[in-house]
Amino acid sequence: LWINSLWLTSLVLSLTTTLIAVLTKQWINEYMILPSGNPRDRARIRHFRFIGLEQWHVPLIIGLLPILMHVALGVFLAGLVIFVCSLSTAMASALGCMTGTGALAYLVSNILPLFYTNCPYKTP
Repeated sequence: LWINSLWLTSLVLSLTTTLIAVLTKQWINEYMILPSGNPRDRARIRHFRFIGLEQWHVPLIIGLLPILMHVALGVFLAGLVIFVCSLSTAMASALGCMTGTGALAYLVSNILPLFYTNCPYKTP
């Protein structure tokens, strides 16, 4: 039951991330549509739409999508390690090492940019 709840949580987070990504793509496509009229009117409409995107925190929503996906992956892998523990200790140890190595690499890639401004490993 515990493992299923982890996997279902991961599934819901993944599907929610996908839904929000599709919605934000539609919002951005609506923003990119060129309105008709003279250049001054087009610029005003474009700026009006841009202000709307900013006021409704669309950049923040887009920035949260990778974080949601990372959480979904972490929850899924945690459930996988717990599940494999009941099957085989040796396999669980190997999987745990691989998962731990991936988690460590993820943490390092998040911490390094704090100390080195030219570090290319910037993640949200």
